[in-house]
Amino acid sequence: MSTIDQHPDHQFPRLGRRDLLRAGAAMGLAAGLALPTRAALAARPSSSAPARAKNVIFMVADGMSTGTLCLADMMIRHTAAGRDWASWTGGSAWMSLWGKEGTRRATARTHALDSLVTDSAAGGSAWGSGVHINNGCINISPDGRQLMPILIRARQNGKGTGVVTTARVTHATPASFYANSPRRDFEGMIGAQLLERGIDVALGGGRTYFPKAELDKHPEVQVVNHAADLRTAREGGRLLGIFASGHVPYVLDRDATRPGLVEMSQVAISRLEKFPEGFVLQIEGGRVDHAAHNNDAGSLIREQVEFDQTIAAVLEWNKGRDDTLIIITTDHANANPGLTLYGSQGNEGFARLADVKKSFDWIDAQMSGIKPPKDRVAKMVPAVLQATGHELTPGDQRLLEETMQDHRVMPFVETNKWTSVLGQILADRFGVSFISGNHSADYVEVTATGPGTDLIGAGNGSMIDNIELHAVMATALGLSEAKPLPGMEEPMNLAKPIAPD
Repeated sequence: MSTIDQHPDHQFPRLGRRDLLRAGAAMGLAAGLALPTRAALAARPSSSAPARAKNVIFMVADGMSTGTLCLADMMIRHTAAGRDWASWTGGSAWMSLWGKEGTRRATARTHALDSLVTDSAAGGSAWGSGVHINNGCINISPDGRQLMPILIRARQNGKGTGVVTTARVTHATPASFYANSPRRDFEGMIGAQLLERGIDVALGGGRTYFPKAELDKHPEVQVVNHAADLRTAREGGRLLGIFASGHVPYVLDRDATRPGLVEMSQVAISRLEKFPEGFVLQIEGGRVDHAAHNNDAGSLIREQVEFDQTIAAVLEWNKGRDDTLIIITTDHANANPGLTLYGSQGNEGFARLADVKKSFDWIDAQMSGIKPPKDRVAKMVPAVLQATGHELTPGDQRLLEETMQDHRVMPFVETNKWTSVLGQILADRFGVSFISGNHSADYVEVTATGPGTDLIGAGNGSMIDNIELHAVMATALGLSEAKPLPGMEEPMNLAKPIAPD
């Protein structure tokens, strides 16, 4: 596994251990891994000294390509104004920030230590500990040292801590703010750390990773499993809301027993805002990434729109406040979707996207237990029609059947799976096409508002490294140095990495 940063465009000063700690780095950084000091951040051009933040809300649309952000904005406008493109008004809450005084924008690099294309573990850990690490690891340096996650440091400074996600609360992105693991798929261990390390609010999926025996060790934690129970949860104390065995279902497939991202975020903020010393909260639209992996345009846009509605709710809560740093970004791009048909074909196709009823996951569930490819495809025909409004042609069916037999029907091997093939078939109906079902190395949007924004880059439109956002949070909050938790000074042996998700 690589121990050398393979991307020399990161010209940060080489610092001693004390300076690294003061800048928001983790305990026990690997030699040679450096990030901007608090002094360096403060020295950047600014009209005045940066204001101190009491709270940080860090919002992540996981796996959001720039095209995804654009498509969601277009869908929001379309929903408001229909097909009269000339009368489109409004737009996304995210983009509405761009023209407002006090907003800082930047473009961030996203690579991992060992790969130009990052996964969510390394991408999230760049924020969580302020260090580039290898794909597949959660806050573990290449030599096995455990890096201090931002929520643990915040908690030691008296702040409330929380994670909210539509993925599993033990999944890579939320875990990157509170856990240490040599492999992102050690989610049982990550769940135990969430409980042991005192995270105050954790809402999302992942019931599988919180067995009764583990929960029984923490009787002080209130556990809820349904939306109704979340709304009536007793005030005060720690709260664990787990609303699915795995990930929370997509917006298109979700029933009333599962709370959405907006409601979960509002509950988390309402509980955390009671901490006198403030709070740090990560909010993740986790299934944006999963829909992109599936090349599922209908689900992708709905998940991004829900994330945008969550931004709107957070901004509404923040009205009249001057004590909260809000950072909105993504860990990496995924699949790079875009509307790519001209004229009425593209216009009408995009309008049809608003009528999609179910996700590709739902389609897959209709084929559950069916193994022969021909029979699976036969089951797909009515499922795809019900979900998307598209009736698979004989030619479509042949392509899908060949793919399920592991025959190569797509020139790019990475797209030779039935979800990508179906996504390309539906591109003729919706006009939205994808480059693959993988993450990509694109640089990403960072938008911030509130005290501490002046620490991001050298001015609006700056190019930054994603690891800088860790020091921005720590500096804006004025966090003191963290003490290692029991066992954190012991190195962890790195296990074989796993495929990104």
